[in-house]
Amino acid sequence: MGQKVAGIEIRDMASLAGDRKAGVFDMAILAVPSASAQTVADLLVAAGVRSLLNFAPARIEVPEGVALRQVDLSHELQILSHYG
Repeated sequence: MGQKVAGIEIRDMASLAGDRKAGVFDMAILAVPSASAQTVADLLVAAGVRSLLNFAPARIEVPEGVALRQVDLSHELQILSHYG
């Protein structure tokens, strides 16, 4: 399958649809470069994922019926720095 890093298996995107169909995962976290964010989100939605948490530094769009939360880390860090 995939390579293990710190005990976590890193799987190839080629296995995405099969893994989703097999119930390996139900939701996804996007932590990819901004240039890849929409493409990866589209692949996840096409595979049947209906809940996405986006940490990528880009706004993505998903179809109706897909839950999406966008996290802007730079904004969150700015808020933290105010209290630090």
